[in-house]
Amino acid sequence: MSKKHGWTNSAICSITCILVQHLLSHDKTHPERILSNPWYERGFFEPNQYQAAIDRCKNGYDSCDIFIKSLEHRVKIEEDYIAEMHKWSTKWQKEIAQSHEFGMNKRTWMASIRAGEQMASSHSDMVTRIQQDVIDKMITYKKENYEKSHTHMKKSKEFERDFEQAQKSWLKLLDKINDAKKTYQDMHRRLKRAQCAEEIIASDTDATEEQKNKAKMVASSYTKESEGLKKKYQLLIEEMNNTRPNYENSMKEILDRTHDFERKRLNQFKLLFTTLHDAIYVQMVANLTEISAEFKRALEYHNIDVDIQWWNAHYGSDTNTSWPSFEELND
Repeated sequence: MSKKHGWTNSAICSITCILVQHLLSHDKTHPERILSNPWYERGFFEPNQYQAAIDRCKNGYDSCDIFIKSLEHRVKIEEDYIAEMHKWSTKWQKEIAQSHEFGMNKRTWMASIRAGEQMASSHSDMVTRIQQDVIDKMITYKKENYEKSHTHMKKSKEFERDFEQAQKSWLKLLDKINDAKKTYQDMHRRLKRAQCAEEIIASDTDATEEQKNKAKMVASSYTKESEGLKKKYQLLIEEMNNTRPNYENSMKEILDRTHDFERKRLNQFKLLFTTLHDAIYVQMVANLTEISAEFKRALEYHNIDVDIQWWNAHYGSDTNTSWPSFEELND
């Protein structure tokens, strides 16, 4: 039983298993639990909400970069370990050779030192596999799928242009609806005030007929204008309802393309997670078997469809979009 800083191998394995199981709890892995996110759980079809999909594309690039850097750091640690193990082996083989130890005990002692250096050699092979089979492949994937110009990432800009084009006429219609709503409700307020004034003047015994007629004419004029503006407002709402299916389909078509792009990235991550496991545990030692099994179980729980569906439920077409509806003024 080996110990490091007071911990046995079995204790370390147990703690590692607990940590893996903790990470597999899906609700605890979403950044919205701890980060401010302006797009979270808003209706996808609302103005500019498609930016959530653009951000996801950009975040995918960042995740590829983090993946590469984290493993480059791992490789550096392994290389440092290998170098230190070679120094250790050289030093202590020399010390033992020059010691007063002899016979089978000396031979066995020397063999134990050489065994440690052989372990370092296996780490050297592992470093090669991580670099060639994992890091280099992610670098290639990032270069091929996240091409960048001087000012932006080309793929995200492409999606953004398509969303903007699909939403262009819709935004104009929403502006018309908002203008019509404001104009109608402003006129309706003026009508209410005119009707109130007409009632006051009609009940005023000191008011002249001319004043009463004028108040009545104003209220009548506002009534006609209000009815006209109301009709315009209602027609725009009707136009929105008629054009909404085409608008939704256009937006979903682009959204589905962003899903495909994200699915491709997640597939690449899953593939390289599996490759990373094989690179590290090809020649598995006994005290790593349990950790490897937990890693394998983590891979079995890696479900891309669940992530895509979760994202769509909170950002995409399965969200509850707030559609404009006719709103009468309630004083």
